[in-house]
Amino acid sequence: MASSSLLAKLPNTKEPMLTIARRKQLLKVFVTAVMIIYSVFTLFPFYALLVRSFVSTKDSTELHLWIPKADEVSMDAEVGNLAVFYDLDLRDMKEALGIPQSEFIMARTSLREVSEQFDIPEEKIKDFFAGFYTYNGWNTLLTGDLYGTSFWGALGRTLLVTVISLAFLTVLSIFTGYGLAGLRRRDQMAVYNIYLLQMVIPAMLILLPQYQVLQWIMGLFPNYDVKGFTRWGLQLLAIILINVKGTALSTMIFTSAIGAIPKDLEDSALIDGATRLQYIRHVLLPLLKVPIISLIVIQMPLIYNQFLEPYVYLDPANSTLLPFTQSAVGQFSTNYQVIYSAIFASIIPLAVLYLIFRRFFVEGVMAGAVKG
Repeated sequence: MASSSLLAKLPNTKEPMLTIARRKQLLKVFVTAVMIIYSVFTLFPFYALLVRSFVSTKDSTELHLWIPKADEVSMDAEVGNLAVFYDLDLRDMKEALGIPQSEFIMARTSLREVSEQFDIPEEKIKDFFAGFYTYNGWNTLLTGDLYGTSFWGALGRTLLVTVISLAFLTVLSIFTGYGLAGLRRRDQMAVYNIYLLQMVIPAMLILLPQYQVLQWIMGLFPNYDVKGFTRWGLQLLAIILINVKGTALSTMIFTSAIGAIPKDLEDSALIDGATRLQYIRHVLLPLLKVPIISLIVIQMPLIYNQFLEPYVYLDPANSTLLPFTQSAVGQFSTNYQVIYSAIFASIIPLAVLYLIFRRFFVEGVMAGAVKG
């Protein structure tokens, strides 16, 4: 009896060291830490890109985790080098410093020599160039022109091409999927396989014949050889036509989605007197919310970030964002600060549009996941 009472007083060594509440708390801390680390690694490239847009081209090889302190422009800096490497507009400099536009300034002339030649105080020149290295990229991007076009014009054309291409691509894909749904006939399988064949054909392989065909078609329009509204409009139309042509992805998405819809719905609508277009508009489209949003979310970044076709088909003065950014790369000099600024600025509209469509995409998925 004594030994049994002694054992009863001993602590229970089999009890868990961590309670359920403590385990849940530690798990929550671990998950939060993982999410924070993942978010930091995900957002760091965007942060680094933003910082680099304020880093001078002469310091572009160095890694900066914060915007560096603005350096003063040396009075020994030559006007030609500033104009070439930093896109300095000499007309703006002359106007700000009170130098007549008719006065010629040689490229090898230093700022100190400009001060002495035109009797301008050095402090006035330094005030004009205050923050020049730090904000040169954004000033050049937002207020300057590269090869005859501006950032705002390139952005507008990119958004125009993206919106129109997505709209027509979605409509044509729906009709293609409706025509191929079920793949019940041999001709449907043949057409479907032709669409899938595009997945194994590189874009570079058909670039030249495609360019020749489109150039021949656009050459039929008057004034196409003259720079202006007609030529630039036809060039943008060519990019849109390339984007809206049937793709393997869009065909697979809508053929599969429409094929999964019971045929009885269409038969009932036709018996009730609806036309096929009314069936597509009032019955089919509401059921295709998820495939439509899926296609938009996938294709929107691809069209928005398109480079090859706009670079080939569009004039420099009519370019979209990526060819516009590439125009900052010169043969003898490159303003990396403008490139970083342009890349970061081009990401902002895409991120906003993507977040909007992503919200709709989640709503569509949840709407199809819950019955009733």
